[in-house]
This record gives sequence, structure tokens and C-alpha cells, in this order.
Amino acid sequence: MNMTAHATTPSSSPPVPVARPRPLIARLIPLRTAVLLSAFVLLVLYFQVASDGFFITSNNAALLIRQTAVVVVVAAGISVLIIMGEFDLSVGSVAFFTSLIAGKMQMAGFDVASSVLGAMAVGAIIGLIQGFIITRFSVPAFVVTLGGLLLWRGLGLTWTNAQAIGPVSDSFTALTEGRMPAVFAVVGAALAILYGLWASASQYSKLKHSSPTAIDEPIKILFMSLLVAATLLWIGHFGRGLPYAALWIAGIVVLFEFMLARSQFGRRTFLVGSNHEAAMYAGINVKNTVLIGFVMMGTVCGLAGSMILARVGTSTPDAGTNLELTAIAAAVIGGVSLRGGIGTIRGAMMGAFLLANIDNGMSLLGVSSYAQNVVKALILVFAVGLDSYFTRRQLLGK
Repeated sequence: MNMTAHATTPSSSPPVPVARPRPLIARLIPLRTAVLLSAFVLLVLYFQVASDGFFITSNNAALLIRQTAVVVVVAAGISVLIIMGEFDLSVGSVAFFTSLIAGKMQMAGFDVASSVLGAMAVGAIIGLIQGFIITRFSVPAFVVTLGGLLLWRGLGLTWTNAQAIGPVSDSFTALTEGRMPAVFAVVGAALAILYGLWASASQYSKLKHSSPTAIDEPIKILFMSLLVAATLLWIGHFGRGLPYAALWIAGIVVLFEFMLARSQFGRRTFLVGSNHEAAMYAGINVKNTVLIGFVMMGTVCGLAGSMILARVGTSTPDAGTNLELTAIAAAVIGGVSLRGGIGTIRGAMMGAFLLANIDNGMSLLGVSSYAQNVVKALILVFAVGLDSYFTRRQLLGK
């Protein structure tokens, strides 16, 4: 009968769509990063042409490092706070106040190390005070740090009668403005390459059994390390040597990256920022985590204040003005989400260099500082809008 033939006929079913693998370049460079990277490259090319070839030079690159160092250091600290869902608007005022501490200690005859450590200790105490009020009395961080913005600058100006403190010793100025011997560039490049090889191999061994695209992240790490090594060799060989400011950038970025990626505090930071209630139910002491974050921010501000003092040679009444806004902008442009739970220190560093490139390039072209603020404001709004757009795409599963 026909029934048997019908029973043995395989049932037809709609074909299952097979997802095509994304191109390698799309996996290595996410769309968010690609947009910002494209904007950065276009700006660099424009400034190079408009400045008659002066923008891309080793001496200008060294100047850019010295100009960016303070912003990178502060952006690293404020990124940690933003990742855990907090904010600090007092950064510039605390950096100003701690620069006064370092300047006063220099004028009193203290050595460089004591002056820097004194400024960092005062910054840590300020962070502890603000963090204690925020966590123990449940006062919003926005309110406390906005008060700190007014308080610490007001105290500093009252203390010094709005007079400059300085000048500091040449050895103190060399903290950021001094130049390293050429061999340091070679050593730094070698360390960058060795770190890239180690980190990429470690990342691949961790992902190769769990991710079909395990090679992507190691390639990104290795590429970035080679780029850093080439830049160090270029500046060290063709310029007058790497500025010591590069050591502060490298030290802070490596330290904070390691802390966020490998330490228990780093894991708690992301969890607190992602879901405050879930972190509490997971047994995390959220108040202590936030308090530590503010103490770290204060300590970083103390270091930044010392670097500002070294950069200028004296502590001026306007030192650190708008530093908090620039650092927040650098962090957001670098991919740190204002919603918390997302971000990297190296991204914040890239955001800081993007803003510094804009400042440097427009200064070479004779653009006023007021127009520079307009351009940076537009870039910040664009970066936040980009963050919101990609967040919506992620939530929708697209």
C-alpha cells in the first residue's frame, strides 16, 4: 500500500540558518572602537596637513605625552569610580590643594619623594573624608564631591591668599619634564613587546577551549604592544628622549589595569557597578568597596597635583581647573559607561590622548581655547550618544 511509502518518506523541515562568521577585522576592532579610531586618524591627518607637517614629529609627540600625563593619571582613578557607579566632581580642586601641599613642602626644604608622598597622603585623607560621608551617611556622591569642588579650592586660596607657591627645585620639575636617556626607550620597547607576547599567550591559553574566536583578543594585545614599542623607539631615537611623564602614564595604567582584571577589588568594582543590589546579595560589602574607591581617587589626585606642580614649576591659583571634566570626558570617550559596570583603563588612556591631540593640534593652528572647548564638548556628547546607541543594540540583541 501507499501508506508504507508515505511513512518512510523523510519529513520536510525548514532549513536552519547558519550564522556566517564575522570578518576578522570586525572581530578585532569593534564598531564602537572603529568609529572613534576613524575620527582620531582623520583628526591627525588634518592637523598634519594644516600644520605643514609639524604635528607628527617626535618632539611634538614628547610634548603631547607631557601634556597628557596628568589627565591619564586622573582618568584612571575616575574610571574606577564610574565603573562602580560613582562620581567625583572635586578632582580638580583636590589636585590643586595637594599641589599646594607639595609646593609648601618643597619650599620648606623637603626632598622630592617626601613632597610627593605628602601630597598623596593628604589626597588619600580627603578621599577618605568624602567617601565616609557618602557611604556612612548615604549622601549622594554628586552632592558631596560638588561641595568638595568648592571647599578644597576655597581652602587653598584662603590659605595662600590666592598667591602662587614656588618655584620648586629642578629635581622636582624633572618628575614630568625631564628626559630619559635613549637606552630607556629601547628598554621600554623591549618590555612592551615581552608584555604583549606574555599577555597574548596567556589570553589565548585561557580562551582557546571556550571561545571559537580565541585568537582575536591575543592579536589585539600583541598589535597594541607593538604599536607602543614602535612609538617609544620613534620618540626616543628622533626626539631628545622620552619624558619621565611616560613612566607615570605606564605605571598608573599597568597598575590599575592589573587591579581591575586580577584583584578581588576589581571584580567587586564591576559587580557593584553592574548591579548594586546583586552585589549586596552576593555578600560584597558595597560601602567598603565604594570607600576604597574614593580613597584611591584622592591618592591619585595627590599624585596629579604633584605632576601639575612639576609641569608648571609653581602652584598657581588656577591649577587643576576643569580637570575633573576633562578626565570624565576622557573616560567616557574611551568606553567607560556612565551606567557603570563597563570600561577599561587603557580605553580611558586612549580617550585622554584623543582629547590631548585635539588640544595640541588646534593650538598649533592658533585656535582659541574657547573654540577648543566647543569641539571637545561636541566630541563628548557624540561619545555618550555612541555609548547609548551600542547599549540599546546590545539590549535588543542586535
